[in-house]
This record gives sequence, structure tokens and C-alpha cells, in this order.
Amino acid sequence: MARSPRNNTEVTVPSVLAFSRKIEPSDGLMQAGLWENKNDNNAWQNIELHDKRNRATKSQYGVADEEKIQPNIVWGDDANLPHDLDTLKVTFTVKFLGNISQAVTYSDKPIGFMEGLQTAYQNYQKDVGLLPLAKRYAQNLANARFLWRNRIGAEQIEVKITDTENQDNSWTFSAFDFELHDFDQSNSQIDELVTCIADSFETGKYLLLKIEAFAKVGLGQRIFPSQEMRGKDTRENSPTFGKSKFLHQIKTPTGLCAGLHSEKIGNAIRTIDTWYESETDLAVKPAIAIEPYGSVPTQGQAYRTSKTDLYTLMVKWVKKEEMSMEEQHFVVANLIRGGLFGGSKKNEEE
Repeated sequence: MARSPRNNTEVTVPSVLAFSRKIEPSDGLMQAGLWENKNDNNAWQNIELHDKRNRATKSQYGVADEEKIQPNIVWGDDANLPHDLDTLKVTFTVKFLGNISQAVTYSDKPIGFMEGLQTAYQNYQKDVGLLPLAKRYAQNLANARFLWRNRIGAEQIEVKITDTENQDNSWTFSAFDFELHDFDQSNSQIDELVTCIADSFETGKYLLLKIEAFAKVGLGQRIFPSQEMRGKDTRENSPTFGKSKFLHQIKTPTGLCAGLHSEKIGNAIRTIDTWYESETDLAVKPAIAIEPYGSVPTQGQAYRTSKTDLYTLMVKWVKKEEMSMEEQHFVVANLIRGGLFGGSKKNEEE
């Protein structure tokens, strides 16, 4: 029988609490080819990075008058399709895992917290199931959100998804048929994919999907690999001294190839939170990534800083307080996201 915390007023998040990710994407390989060769696996070549040095102008706010006429020398990595090829192909795999409520490590204080959390999750799985969340993850694969800036301005985008263990399970989507912020669309192919993902979440059945996205962006057009967060090289004897932008590349048997970080792909897949509070007047709220505080660094905004953050809702869940379905979805989606969720030691129950 599951133990309960001694009383409702003393429930806090343990100082040690961590969950492993249940959605594990690989890095994305970026290759070039022609749109009409989408079904020919041998017709694609690696996209190599190259240096680009430009003399730009200084346009940032607050530049001193004497600097406004000075050139801004820019040196960094760049990447584009060859001038005889019009399509970007991005390939990666993504694994879905079970045992969602099983923590990797946790403190046994407060007593009964983990038992309460697992009981709440079991009730969620029984009463709600993982289909609603799986549908959102599946739609973010079908709509090619993971292409990020490469998605913008593309003439066409096709996404092919294949179950690596059972290649009879294969689905092809036209990405622009699926919204980025509305997850209530109905589609028979999406429903099949959703069932596979939800089954993996619920039973732990092995599921590794291969994703191939084809974006027709135009002959010779620039493409956008992930950027490496590296400091500027200040060693004067280094070949990269003064270089300010480094892009991600992957080592392959045929050489180096531009790539997307697995973290960037994972962020796109879990951009499903439309349950946060917002003052926007838009009919459909923009989806944000699942984060404990609803943080969106690119906007300098956190949408879940009080009462709707993960930790407040997790405690409510354990205390069996009334929670909306959206709040429960958010908690479970964070368990799927994984991470270090420990609280403060001073709040632990002695």
C-alpha cells in the first residue's frame, strides 16, 4: 500500500529528484539533392560547411558616432545547397521509452512523495492514457517543426517516418498540412503513429523511428545547421583566431556533414505546451516547449513562474488536490522531458 505524506501541509519536492528523458532523438544529418529524387537514397550528398568573411556595417543600438562609419568584419561558418540542387534532406532517429514515472534517483524525504507521485501517474495512465500527449509529439514530427529556420520559406516539405523494427509501419506527411500550434487536427495516418508512440510510453515496447524530411528550398539556397555555443578564439596562433560563428557538423563515413543538434530537435518535438496562461488575444496560443517554468529564452519570458509551474503542480498532484486535465498533461509531459527536478533541502520533511 502506498504511503502518504504525514499531512497535506508538509508536502514538498525532494531535494534529489531526477527523471531520464523518454524522447531521445539523434543529431540530424543535413544533405542536398533534387526534389524529384526523394525516393532515391543514393542521390543525396553531404552538405559541407565553409568559411564566409564579410565586411558589414555596425547597426546595433547605442554605437558611438565615430564607430558608425567603421566596417564590421564578420567571419564565421556558413552552409548552403549546391547551385544545381534544390532540396534539403534532414535525417535522424528518435526513440520513445516507457517507465515514465520511474525516477532515476530521488531522496526518500519527504516520506511518501514518490509513492504519491507514482500513484497519481498510474491514475492518469488508467483514466486518461498517453494518447493526448502522443498526438502532440506525433504532429510535431509530421509538421517538420524540427527544421526550425529551414522550414521558413520552403516551397514544399515532405516528412517520411518509418518504424525501424517494422518497416511496414511507414507514414508520409505533407508538413504544411499540419498546424504548428493547433493540436486538435484529425488525420488517419497521424492516428496510427500516435497509437505506436502511446503504446511505447505505456508498455515500454521498443520504438525507434527514422525521420526523413525533404524541404524544397531552392537552388543554391542557404541552409541553417545548429550553431555551436563556443567562445571567440583569442589565440593569435590559432587558425580560427577571430572566428565568431561555428556551426555543427557530424562526422560520417563519407566526410563531415552539416547537422542539427539532438537537443534542438528534441526541443521542437516537445513544443506542445498550449496550456499556459497568457494575455495574448490570439485565437490559438503559440505552443512553447515543455519546461518547468515555461521558459522561452528567445523571448526573454517565462510563462509559468507562479502557481502553474511544474513544482507547484507536482505537489498538488501528490496531495490529490483538484487539478485540470491540462495541468495533469503538463506534469506528465515534464516527466517525459526528464531532468533534475530537486527542491531545497531545508524544505524536506524531517
